[in-house]
Amino acid sequence: MSDNPLLNSLKELCLFLDKTGLEYILVGGLAVGIWGEPRATVDIDFLISLKVYDYEVLSQKLYKSGGFIFMHDKPITFGKISFLRATLRSNPDVSVDFLFADDDFKKEALKRRETVQITDFSVNISTPEDLIILKLLSGREQDRLDAKKVLEIQKEHLDWEYLQKWSENLVLSLP
Repeated sequence: MSDNPLLNSLKELCLFLDKTGLEYILVGGLAVGIWGEPRATVDIDFLISLKVYDYEVLSQKLYKSGGFIFMHDKPITFGKISFLRATLRSNPDVSVDFLFADDDFKKEALKRRETVQITDFSVNISTPEDLIILKLLSGREQDRLDAKKVLEIQKEHLDWEYLQKWSENLVLSLP
């Protein structure tokens, strides 16, 4: 086990998601720390292979696992992102957002996942391009700054055609 409570929680969540059989990718602040620049975060975000109207399937999996002490009754929406928030029993300081793959872009992002090794476990993570688009979809200022930072740091390695295609399809402006 790591001395880092957030990494321990990430490992626990990856094991939980692997056990459920749901496809997932890490997105959010921790993914920004891998593809961009580390920043403070107290939550862990995953895009999962369920649509928003299947949120009760996720709720049941969370409840049955016994690993969560709080879950929202219904999904929350920011911009074009819908998610269900839960709190880990093992670390109540960590909230977890499970984003739903409810459109073609998000389904494509899940297929394009990469796997990275973190200490003694591996995690499926979004590509930098998909992370940028996901961040822009939320519409929040912090997410726009995250997208800009990943774009700046990864600019030499990005698939610009892919970014252009999805930013046009989803009516987003790249930073």
